[in-house]
Amino acid sequence: MKNKKAKKVMAGSMAVVIAAGLAGTCGYYNHASEVRAEEDTEVLQETAEQVLGDSDTGDDGEFYKEESVYVKADASGHPMKTTVTEWLKNPEKGTFEDSTELNDIKNIKGEESFHEGTDGSLQWQSEGNDIYYQGTVDKELPVDVKVSYKLDGESISPEELEGKDGKLEIHFEYENKSKETVDVGEENVEMYTPFTMVTAMMLPTDGYKNVTIDNGKIISDADKDIIVGVAFPGLEENLNLQDLDVDIPDSVTITADVEDASVEPTITLASAELLNEIDLDNIDSFDDLEGSIEQLEDATNQLVEGSKSAADGAKELADGSKTLSDGVNTLNDKSGELASGMNTLADGVNAYVGGVSQLASGSTSVANGTATLKSGVQTVQAGIASAKAGADQLVAGYTGGGTETGVGVVTAAQSISDGITALNNTLSENTSLTLSSAQEQSISGMAYQMAVKSVENIPEDTFTNLGTTKTDYISNLSGQYEELLKLQFTNTMNQTAATVKSTIKDNIQPIVTGAPALAAGVNQLYAGTVDLQKGLSQLNDGSASLVQGTSDLYEGAIALQQGAAKLNERSSLLSTGTQSLKAGGSQLTSGVGQLADGAGQVADGASALADGNQQLSDGMAEYKESAIDKLTELFNGDIQNVTSRIDAMKTLSRNYKSFAGIKDGVNGSTKFIIETEGID
Repeated sequence: MKNKKAKKVMAGSMAVVIAAGLAGTCGYYNHASEVRAEEDTEVLQETAEQVLGDSDTGDDGEFYKEESVYVKADASGHPMKTTVTEWLKNPEKGTFEDSTELNDIKNIKGEESFHEGTDGSLQWQSEGNDIYYQGTVDKELPVDVKVSYKLDGESISPEELEGKDGKLEIHFEYENKSKETVDVGEENVEMYTPFTMVTAMMLPTDGYKNVTIDNGKIISDADKDIIVGVAFPGLEENLNLQDLDVDIPDSVTITADVEDASVEPTITLASAELLNEIDLDNIDSFDDLEGSIEQLEDATNQLVEGSKSAADGAKELADGSKTLSDGVNTLNDKSGELASGMNTLADGVNAYVGGVSQLASGSTSVANGTATLKSGVQTVQAGIASAKAGADQLVAGYTGGGTETGVGVVTAAQSISDGITALNNTLSENTSLTLSSAQEQSISGMAYQMAVKSVENIPEDTFTNLGTTKTDYISNLSGQYEELLKLQFTNTMNQTAATVKSTIKDNIQPIVTGAPALAAGVNQLYAGTVDLQKGLSQLNDGSASLVQGTSDLYEGAIALQQGAAKLNERSSLLSTGTQSLKAGGSQLTSGVGQLADGAGQVADGASALADGNQQLSDGMAEYKESAIDKLTELFNGDIQNVTSRIDAMKTLSRNYKSFAGIKDGVNGSTKFIIETEGID
């Protein structure tokens, strides 16, 4: 009866160990969901390492040897090649010795050199930096992984399985071949090195449905399921629990409904360090262990509550993600309107650029016309001067200024006829007037107010996107308005001037027609010639101002032509920028669509996370009820034998420092990474 109770206590203690191992698996659940695992073996290795947890890697500054044994195996688990990487941490400067059984050794990260001793040791010349070296070894592994397959209940090879449909079973069998004799209490007992085996693999969800695992976890990750299995080969024998109804896993079985089956690669990590995390140093009585179990029970209760909170939070995240998805869908719907608006803007800018181009062309015509006007005004001035001279001669001749009486009058009359004819010809030519300084200032003020008014409701960042500022834009636009107003005002003046010229022309036409008969009516003309002389004098004075004005107008027209050319050049840049904006609008529409799809995926992922956390919460509650609560009831006997066996396994765990060799007195650790190949 006493022995049976002791075995029950041992079974309960082992449940604690298994719980610690599986807690790592549960802990990785959220991590894997965050990183969104990629389809490669590095992610599988990271998954398995998360389950095993961190090892003691000599971070206290002492010399430490960390070993990683990489095994390439076929799809059934048969080893094909073994490569070992050694990490020598915290070596001092100078020569130091390292023991190894490796062949083909090479330094893989540094320049440190070594030479081999006669006993197989390595003499390294260190610079004080960590040393990484690698080699190969032909040596039996302490643990094996065998992978077998059944389809619809019948065994099948990996090669035959490829592409098949049916009910699939994948079985991982782990064999522990590392045994030593240890002291347990007052007797010598042969025990296995306490390896923990963690296998990780990925299964595509489009071909694998209804996936289950007996000892591990399934982590859904988009189009892949990450499968994590945990086993402790030899642990049941170490604790002498064979006759009790205790399930300590030493294998992992995965089942699934498959279509077009694929044989995926797997990663298995093996480490003997997990039991080092169990602290039984201060437990030497039933009360001590019972207290530890009560602490574990309290911690489990907190974990259950925390899992519930995580499930609730994940549910809120799922709801929020759904809201985000709806909002992005709305943005996606409106993105078409945005793109249409950008197209309209682009068309408007193109029309503006075309107008600026016409302005540039028109300003050239203005400059050419002004040059012609300048030349015509100079001709008018010459005709007025000629008419004045004729009038002067007429007055002089009429008063007897000629050599003979009446000769001067006839000569003067002929000169008047010629001058009026020249004036009539000039009035028939195209001439234009110029604006005064006061008129230009008034037009400038009006143009500036119009420019400010037209852009007052446009945000500043709109001009930043066009490569300018609101102030510069107003200045440029004001200049355009000013030129257009000047042109309009000048046209009005010229129309008025044309009317005046036409009136003058109509009035002098009878004079032109009657000029040959002027000599006969010269006596009657004298009174008018006096007034004409005065008027021509005033016209002569005004013509000088007209010449100066047309010169100023010509110079202004040249400046307008140059400014319009620059504006035309800049407007082409604006057109190019607007086309880029239009293209960007199309890209934005596409990007918003992608964002909508992504937001939907986030919402789906958040819902899956909420479901997973709820399952975790439910599972932890079940674990508390079926494991911790029952475990508390088991402690009613002597536990010395239990703690002795666990202490012995911890000793085996600490002593297994290296597979390929380590020098006496040096601390170290080793892990095995066994990769089975997939079949394409």
